[in-house]
Amino acid sequence: MAGRIGDLFRDEPDQWGSRGDPWLWRALGERFRAVSLSATGGALEAQLRVAFVAEIGRAMSDRVGTGVYVERFAHGGMSSGFVSPTWWSRSGVPLLVRRAGLPGRDFTIRRTEELDWQSVRALRLENAAENPVSYGADLPTTLAMSEDAWRTRGRRGTGTDTTSVVAVAEDGAWLGIMSGQVRSADGAGALLTGVFVRERARGRANGVGDALLAEVLAWVSLQAPSIRLWVDRAPEGEPARRFTARHGFRATGRRRPAAGFPDAEIEEMVALLERQPLPEPARIPPSRPPVSSG
Repeated sequence: MAGRIGDLFRDEPDQWGSRGDPWLWRALGERFRAVSLSATGGALEAQLRVAFVAEIGRAMSDRVGTGVYVERFAHGGMSSGFVSPTWWSRSGVPLLVRRAGLPGRDFTIRRTEELDWQSVRALRLENAAENPVSYGADLPTTLAMSEDAWRTRGRRGTGTDTTSVVAVAEDGAWLGIMSGQVRSADGAGALLTGVFVRERARGRANGVGDALLAEVLAWVSLQAPSIRLWVDRAPEGEPARRFTARHGFRATGRRRPAAGFPDAEIEEMVALLERQPLPEPARIPPSRPPVSSG
């Protein structure tokens, strides 16, 4: 087993998504050269996703078509300088996690889309049945929601000021979901919502929650200096409070009744983010259209 995260980058893959990917691979290897290996696969994936944003100014789950153009990675070739977030999410990161030999589940993370509405609904029904205060609605209310409402929730993953990411197991089963928005209804800035991981996939050893939250925070860091969420103050909310506190969230002291649950109270937690710069507009050389090289 490697002692440093940088050791995982020594042997390069045989195939890439675009010609910029080998250069990002080397840049990440240097970034993690002296960083000790994480304790779990989920923690490692979280670190890789945050570093990806720091290097190219885009989240790994972003839908960017053929890729993201990074000028310093342009060294000649048909897709010179283009980095493929899809390759990193589906191939690069899973390869690095496997090389680390750390405990954790095998899964990939992607954004949701409208056609996912039935899967989103199934996960949210499970959430509402288990802890309606955490979800924000009881089971009968959730069951009564229209197909259009669920389609809207699926589209959060393709919005400009929203994101919604899901962890998908190798067999296609959804393990967890989280969402974020940078302009909340009350105008108070970035908000983390819809935090839910299925019981069988919970825990630091599985790493699903760590990876999902890291991806949402990485995306938000491009647009906001902080993010907040509201958590159940009852004992049922204690796991969520511990989990978010481990990722830098701190209680602000603000509390309010939970909407629709007059006997329940929720409290605000906030995390400060290391603001990442927005990327420069992609400059595509007209004589060299971006195409995959792998």
